[in-house]
Amino acid sequence: MDHHPPADDRERLVAAGVLRRYEDRRLHPALRHSPIFYVSTRLWEELTALAIAPDAAAATAHALLAAIAADAVDAALAPGNERAPRDDLYVTHPAYIGPHRRVVWFQRTGPRGLVTATFPPEH
Repeated sequence: MDHHPPADDRERLVAAGVLRRYEDRRLHPALRHSPIFYVSTRLWEELTALAIAPDAAAATAHALLAAIAADAVDAALAPGNERAPRDDLYVTHPAYIGPHRRVVWFQRTGPRGLVTATFPPEH
């Protein structure tokens, strides 16, 4: 089941405050040299909250997101998940983001589509 909306719905989610556009277009080798186009507001808020000073919040979030993305692996390579589509979901090992260890997802909208960074849906 796809937990992410199609690319054309992402701008509505930006308008609703669920997602934010991500302006840093650096290419991430672990994401097949793709940039991140959107970040969930919740993830961004947790990353900026880790800054030592308020004026360093955005820089801290950018640096942390780049470090997290560097450790992402294609979910289709996980044991038991070999039938999953390649290059549509990258996952990380749990990392401390705020007071809790959290997994981050980097989900692509389709072949060569845009990448969104978010927390996995809670069940």
